[in-house]
Amino acid sequence: MSQPLSNGRTDSQPLLSTTSARLVAVRLKSANKNIFRALLSLASANLLIRVVGLLNQVVVTAKFGQAYNMDAYYVASLIPTTFAPMLASALEASVIPVYSRLRSRGSREQASKLFSTLLNLLVLSCIILTIVLLVFKAPLIYGLASKSKLETRLLAQDLAPFIFPVVGLMTLNSFMECLLNAEGKFGWPAYAGILVPMTTATCVLVGGNSAGVLMLCVGTLIGQVLQLAVIIYRAHKSHIVYRPVLDLKLPELKPIMTAAWPALFAGLISMASPAVDTIFGAFQSEGTVAALNNALKLNGVPTGVIFAAVGRAALPYLASQAAIKDMRAFKGTLRLYLWVVGIATLALTVVMTFGAWIIVGIIFQHGKFSAQDTNQTAWILAGLSIGMFPTAVGFIVSRAFSALGKTRVLMGVSIFSVFANAGFDAFFGHLWGGFGIAFATSLYYFCTMIILLVTLRMMIGKLNLLTFPKELKDMLFKFGIGKLFAPKDITLYDLGLTYKVRKGLTRVGLALAIFAAGAAGSAQNAMFTVRIAFGSLAILALLRYQYLLVLAWACINVFIGSALPLFNGNNLLSGLTLPTLLLLFYVPTKEALQRMPALAFWLFYFIWILLSMGISPVTLQEFFTIWTTQLDFFALSVLVVLIIDTRQRLMLFIDAMIAPAIFIALYGLWGFTIQQHGVIDPSTGYFRISSIFYDTPPTLGLYLSVLIPITIYRIFTLRKFLQICLAVAILLLLMLALGLTFNRGTLLAVGIGLVVTVLFLPSNKLRGIAFGAGTSIVGLILLATTLANIPILSRFANSDITSLNGRTYLWAALINHFDPAQILGYGMKSSDVLLTQLQVGFGGGVIATAAHNIYLESLFEHGIIGLVLMSLGFISFGWILIRKYANSTYEHKLLLAIAFGTLVSIVIQGYESNDIWNQGVGIYFFVLMALPFTRYWDSQKQQAQTRLEDEAQNERDGETDHPTEQKELAVI
Repeated sequence: MSQPLSNGRTDSQPLLSTTSARLVAVRLKSANKNIFRALLSLASANLLIRVVGLLNQVVVTAKFGQAYNMDAYYVASLIPTTFAPMLASALEASVIPVYSRLRSRGSREQASKLFSTLLNLLVLSCIILTIVLLVFKAPLIYGLASKSKLETRLLAQDLAPFIFPVVGLMTLNSFMECLLNAEGKFGWPAYAGILVPMTTATCVLVGGNSAGVLMLCVGTLIGQVLQLAVIIYRAHKSHIVYRPVLDLKLPELKPIMTAAWPALFAGLISMASPAVDTIFGAFQSEGTVAALNNALKLNGVPTGVIFAAVGRAALPYLASQAAIKDMRAFKGTLRLYLWVVGIATLALTVVMTFGAWIIVGIIFQHGKFSAQDTNQTAWILAGLSIGMFPTAVGFIVSRAFSALGKTRVLMGVSIFSVFANAGFDAFFGHLWGGFGIAFATSLYYFCTMIILLVTLRMMIGKLNLLTFPKELKDMLFKFGIGKLFAPKDITLYDLGLTYKVRKGLTRVGLALAIFAAGAAGSAQNAMFTVRIAFGSLAILALLRYQYLLVLAWACINVFIGSALPLFNGNNLLSGLTLPTLLLLFYVPTKEALQRMPALAFWLFYFIWILLSMGISPVTLQEFFTIWTTQLDFFALSVLVVLIIDTRQRLMLFIDAMIAPAIFIALYGLWGFTIQQHGVIDPSTGYFRISSIFYDTPPTLGLYLSVLIPITIYRIFTLRKFLQICLAVAILLLLMLALGLTFNRGTLLAVGIGLVVTVLFLPSNKLRGIAFGAGTSIVGLILLATTLANIPILSRFANSDITSLNGRTYLWAALINHFDPAQILGYGMKSSDVLLTQLQVGFGGGVIATAAHNIYLESLFEHGIIGLVLMSLGFISFGWILIRKYANSTYEHKLLLAIAFGTLVSIVIQGYESNDIWNQGVGIYFFVLMALPFTRYWDSQKQQAQTRLEDEAQNERDGETDHPTEQKELAVI
């Protein structure tokens, strides 16, 4: 039974989770009335602003068309128009809930103090941000438009000083507007936005002929200043008092910052979507970037008027309902406005999708805007309009998360969105050009909508979104339309659509969709369709049985892309990658990052690499293929940490890693006997085996340098004599194969790594056994090779050892051509392209066309920041291994020692080889680093602790019983 709410409730009193039906109805009706009033003000203002903005766009397009100068303006303006909404969304999500609670509980003086502190912090931050943007304007513009003409980029740099200061003004305007909305003032702040397009159009008409697109920047700057002046005047009238204070000890700052940084990061990621579209648009024909922006402005008219206005109007009231834990009213408000926005948006989707050509022709086809420009813009508008409905739903639901204070959810969804947008842009942009980029945007909005709705339902329970809102039915009754509805609430159950019926209809719908896709695919490419059909079954099985997926990676991965034709051309890597990346959004990835914090640095490194997709010399398809395989390193490590939770699974997984290594070593030895599957060393004349790795012995050496330590660990875990003998024989086989690569750097690095491993073994006895056994094994190998007349160490005496086989010349060439001002570097594979062009020679021939040094390669391709992130990844691996060592069990310490020694070996080999990024090799190193942090070690440590406690208890029981026994003996 509910209790009455008290306005004088203190914070220590419990919040109520439910209210009576009558109280909910009263509150909901009051909230809806206030929201509707605010909605009218915001919607009318937004409509007027969008209409004036369209008139401004008509003036601009008629004056300048869609030539390179407009591309330059849009590239330059994209930076402030990306940062400003990002900051505005973070402020809206964090400030309004806290400020509303303070106004309802505190005094105006407290609110004024909070407002003044936030304003001062914001002004300082905006000034610093503007200076940073101006300093780095050249690399920023180059990163956005690397494929555009040089004159376009130069003009964009010239426009930057006049457009970049807009970011501070837009952010201040958004902040002031948020505060006025929290005070219930929606009209003036909304209508003040009309000054920006009006001023811009006026400046273009007055000075467009003489100053060109520069007047667009000047007009926008003046308009933002005028808008800020109007908002400040309205704030003064609303008794919002500014004080020259900066109190960083205010208790309200902590919840604001806590809610702001996830929203800020989410905004940064989500606002990267326009930048991603611009980058991919630069790969298309001239004018595509301008067409994208024109279509976005048209698409923004209904979106800004409808769901943007609803989201801003409903947020303060949703926040108030969430603050008192009134989830019933919260769900009712959310459901009502989702229905309203959904109905309106669906109607607009049909109109704007099929009427795109008419709309664009009427509005834009004037002056220099040709019929070809109209057709290009209309196709893009149609592609964007397809996603109008999921965009609206996602926008409103995201405001619900902000009201609940769950902004971290938005951060995760935004990370997914930017990756999905980039992937869809790469595929559909290559397929359909500008329309494909727009369609890709709509497609990822559908994915985002589904994720948000499912997550919200998991957090607050059933949303009943398919139930027709009673408030909307009452509204229709007032207009005479309500007779179409029954007097009671209409649900799907009233129509006979029970859960069982809906489940059956869903299955039938999916079957029909799959059948249609199969029919279309068979008509296009029958063989490819059959492969997809069988591959989808395998992918579904791997999604269901995750341990089978990691076993498949351990057994098959090394053969993919090798010299064995059986494993090539069958899309095996795609079949493993797709379920692996999808599972990242299903498994508790956060737990894996907590268990193994080093993975966070590698994730940031891979995201940093993604930012260079627009400047890389390789094609987008090649870029995403390479980048996705590198992301597999991170994803598989996460799965290994979470899925391996028993000893049986751990040992079977290690055996699955060793099994292909046995075949590869035997294949290499067989190649040595027949002088195939390897290369002849020109300096010594001896045959160097490479087994399945084509003609690259260093790749085989790097692979074996990871598998040899894990084989040593497996030997120490065995208990039966025959098993130990078999494991030792396997170790001898792997070490012999490693020696026959004649790779000096690998042999030296493995030796150092094994010495480090021995030093970290958990007992002196074990160290002695390892040292003696290791010396014996190395001696046996040297004796066998000597008897067979195989000089394994002969290459250490070559004259090229001082230049590391000519690698120092390659490194000097990269350093001479590196520019530290390139923040993102020169892009993926740029070092290979440069060395191919330079043809660096030594001893009368070309040395190589690859850097053969992961550190210099990372520096050149991904800049100083990329090198720092990669270095932090390696350093953090070592740090967490050492930190974990102290409080671990005996067997766990053994694996930690193996992993640390392997890490040292790989870091050393990184100075002469970049094969760590070879998908068939490097992934085993990341997996080995993840094995000491799996869930299994928690249960193993708990069992060991329980066993020690039992032994201690038995000892105490024995001490207690001992005096009694002595007394009995004395009596006898």
